[in-house]
Formats: sequence, C-alpha cells, structure tokens
Amino acid sequence: MNNNEYYINECIKLAKNGAGFVSPNPLVGCVITKNGKIIGEGYHKKYGSPHAEVNAINNAKNKKHNLKNSTLYVNLEPCSHYGKTPPCIDLVIKEKISKVVIGIKDPNPEVNGKGIRLLKKAGIKVEYGILKNKCYELNRFFIKYITKKIPYVTLKIAQSFDGKIALNNNKSKYITCNESLKFVHKLRSVYDAVLIGKNTALIDNPSLTVRLVKGRNPYRIVIDKNSKLPEHLKIFTDKNSDKTIIINSPKNKKILLMNILKALYKLNITSVLVEGGANIFSQFAEQNLFDDIYFVIAPKIIGDGISAFRDFKITTLSKTKNLLLYNLFLSGDDIILHYKKSDINK
Repeated sequence: MNNNEYYINECIKLAKNGAGFVSPNPLVGCVITKNGKIIGEGYHKKYGSPHAEVNAINNAKNKKHNLKNSTLYVNLEPCSHYGKTPPCIDLVIKEKISKVVIGIKDPNPEVNGKGIRLLKKAGIKVEYGILKNKCYELNRFFIKYITKKIPYVTLKIAQSFDGKIALNNNKSKYITCNESLKFVHKLRSVYDAVLIGKNTALIDNPSLTVRLVKGRNPYRIVIDKNSKLPEHLKIFTDKNSDKTIIINSPKNKKILLMNILKALYKLNITSVLVEGGANIFSQFAEQNLFDDIYFVIAPKIIGDGISAFRDFKITTLSKTKNLLLYNLFLSGDDIILHYKKSDINK
C-alpha cells in the first residue's frame, strides 16, 4: 500500500466501529496526519452525533495539535449540506487543512461531488478514488438505500451439507454449531432489520435478537398476511416487542416484496437480513430482490428434507440465479460461504 491507501484503510477500520449505530447514515472514519504522523482520528459513532471529520479534528485539537497544513483522510466525501449536524466541509476549511484524501464520492445527490468542489474552491488539494472497491463494500447498505430507495437485502441460510434447512416435519433447531450461531448474532447486530415469514415465527418462535455478542438488536419483521400469529410469541412478549413489525394485508391482497422494501425505506431501514423460511427465500430469489447470501453449512446429511429454495421453480436453465463467491471461512465445524448476486441477474 502507498500512504493514501494505508490511511484510507485505517479510516475503513475506524468506520466499522459505527456498524449498527449510524444507520441510515453511512459508516465513516477519518484520520489526520502531519509530518508523517497521525495527529487525530475519529469515526461517526451514532446517528445524529458529530461526523467522523469533526471527531478527528476535535481529537487532534484536544492533543494540542495545530491543524494548519495537515492532511485529512476520509473514506467518504465530506458532507456539504445541513442535516442532523452542520456541514463538515466548513470546519475542514476553517482549520486550514491543506489536503483532503477521499475514498469515494458520496452518492447522496445533495453531496455527490459538491464537497470536493467546495474544498478545491477553498484552495485545498483533493484526491479521491482511493481503495474505492473497499469503500463501496463498506457502505453497500447506505449506497443502495440512497440510490435505489430500498434496503440492501441479505439472505442468511443455515443448512445441512446436502442443502436442507429443516426436516420434513419442519424441525430445524439447531442444524449449525454454536460458533455459527454467534456469527449470525453478529450479523444481526449490523443489519437494521431481520425478516421472516409467518411459518418460521410459528414453528421456531425465535427471538431474532442479539444475545451471544455485544451489539444493537435489529427490528424484527414478520410477514403475516392475515394477522393470525398468536400473541404469546417471543416477538410480542419480550422486552424488545416495540421493535416488532408485522406486515399484513387487511384486504387479503397479495403482499408484494418490493412494496415491503419501499415501505421499509420510508422507515429509514437501510438493510434487511432475511432468515427464512423456504417460501420467503424462494420469493426473494424469484423476484430478484436479494443482494447477497450467506450459506452457513453444517457437516450433516439430512436426506429427505426442506430445501431453502423449494418453492423457486424454473423451466429453463437460462433462468437460474447466478452467484459469485465473495468469501468463505470456517466457523467451528461449519463452513460459511458468502456469495454476491451476479450482475447477470440484474
């Protein structure tokens, strides 16, 4: 890595500390250097709180550093508009920072390139497009939310080696190991919402909370067309019941997934982790409304059982859903495969 890449990578590391807390804002980290040394750093900690650049500047000033002629590194273009907080651009200019290095432009139409133009107009040297693929990946939730006006959708499928998520009698607890359960709880902590179907709620009576790791509990969304779920379920009775959202159709009309996603966008939900069951997974696949999939695979053979995409049916191979392997790693005795949806499907 050259210096720019090294410090933008440090920004990305800092930014990840805000995962689960800054939504619907992006994840942003900031590093300030002078004479080859880091003099300040910060990240966006919580929605509505000061942005990364402000925290980094304050961090440097608290350590009695003079910011004049310093270089500021940030993974996302600094904001130039008033939102929950004042524009970061104004503070950068005021502190006489001489150079700003940016990972990627902010896709928000209120910002996109405007911050860069204002910095240059103030005589500040600007470079951008540093580690752009890593920066896009870091803020994939925010970028889809702001450009497509629907949340980012991930399918999480826990299954046996032979591709079954449950026995034919719907028994499925627990196919995967404890380490994988911790991994799933970590996933939940960084997504705004977890979504399941009515049958999964009835059969498993899940909590859908973050219990095995430290983090924020997501909203819990259940598609229950006729509002038939019993009131004794955990999602209605535990201390997080205020974070339960039921999607129904009073007039008994078909519930369209795209309409659900559009409604969640209006609730400032930027990301959804879909945890089942087979009918829900199949609908997201059929309607091409998922962005990636985590397959958590246990070294078990179930044989005759329920497949994750049991209800997704095609008549020609040209209609298959194509996936690209993004990552794989071991989790206890299990293996976790992370696939992105191929551009061919878009």
